[in-house]
Amino acid sequence: MKTRPVPSLALLSAVTALAFCGLHMIVPALPLLVVVFDDSPARVQLVLSLYLAGIAVGQLVYGPASDRFGRRPVLLAGLATFLVGTALCGLAWSLAALIAGRVLQALGACAGIVLARAIIRDVYDREAAARGLALVMMAMTLAPAISPAFGAYLAEWFGWRAIFALLGGLGTIVFVATVMRLGETNRNPAPLDLAGMAGAYAVLLRSPIFIAFALCSACTSASWFTFIASAPHLLSDALGQPPSTYGLMILMPMATYMAGNALTARFAQRVGSLRLLLGGRALAFTAALVLALWSGSAALSVWTLFLPIALAEIGDGMTQPALMAAALSLHPRLAGTASGLMGFLQMAAASVGSFAVALLPYNNAFGLVAVFGGFVALGLGAAIFAVSRSVRGGPPVIASATAPAAEGT
Repeated sequence: MKTRPVPSLALLSAVTALAFCGLHMIVPALPLLVVVFDDSPARVQLVLSLYLAGIAVGQLVYGPASDRFGRRPVLLAGLATFLVGTALCGLAWSLAALIAGRVLQALGACAGIVLARAIIRDVYDREAAARGLALVMMAMTLAPAISPAFGAYLAEWFGWRAIFALLGGLGTIVFVATVMRLGETNRNPAPLDLAGMAGAYAVLLRSPIFIAFALCSACTSASWFTFIASAPHLLSDALGQPPSTYGLMILMPMATYMAGNALTARFAQRVGSLRLLLGGRALAFTAALVLALWSGSAALSVWTLFLPIALAEIGDGMTQPALMAAALSLHPRLAGTASGLMGFLQMAAASVGSFAVALLPYNNAFGLVAVFGGFVALGLGAAIFAVSRSVRGGPPVIASATAPAAEGT
């Protein structure tokens, strides 16, 4: 009897990181695209917003498709779609063509996010799977941290099309490596059970506590993407800063997010995930108030933007692992479906938030403060509701948190 092929964890990490490189590398160049295509910031924002929407849709599609047709062919199809979309972006003759390419990029790259986790579950036992997932999660954290700097300097030195040349090269390397090194790991394909899927979603959506946890997670992601959607424009339009300023300054909130992850990993067993969840959302709400008060009482500056967000990201880093642990524990037999649904809601809310903030002017921070603060406040309210219902008599929630999902990252 043949044993299942053991895939390279480095390859699976690269497959996962590709989607987040594609997401974040273009962000510093968004103000430049407004000038290049002579269009409104709101329309240019669709380059980011519809990429997030594509990832949201893919979260619901790739898992069932790979269960039916196998991991390898579905992953290769996704990577090929990413390459086609990247080529269209690099050759884009209009903003509409660029947006269409970005949607294809997202629909293709999302395969790596979903299927890397499924492949690890296919071939590793519990302890090895934990190590594998930790490595993949690291890639999900590092890729968004370094990608903006690459994108910023490429746009400054060589023009915005160079970003897609780099993404195309990275995507080609990952595609070839996948063809050569990744075998099929799903040895027992399952028929598509649409009725069963609908029933599982119905169970989750009838749970007020799950909805509250999922809403909190979605608002947390949306608040972050609201910031990264607006910060490059504020730096360019209001402060006259080049793209590289965003590429470098974004490292600060990325680092504090990882610090929040570390706090959850360190204190979850001792304090409990629900207390960490409330503490994280309260910290993010405090940061939103600081951002509003500082922006309203002092001249806008780089530090006015990034220091409050860095504080908020400590809270977000504490929140997301605790949220995932709490939500998935409510219906353990539906953990996979719950994870996919939460991923969809995270990216869908992020897409809405990133587009909503683009409808407001960028000559001051009012739009950012309003949309960011609104999502943070709604997330805090959802967290309080979920925790209070859980403590009063909802299903038990585990007291420890595992490796964080990239905030969308």
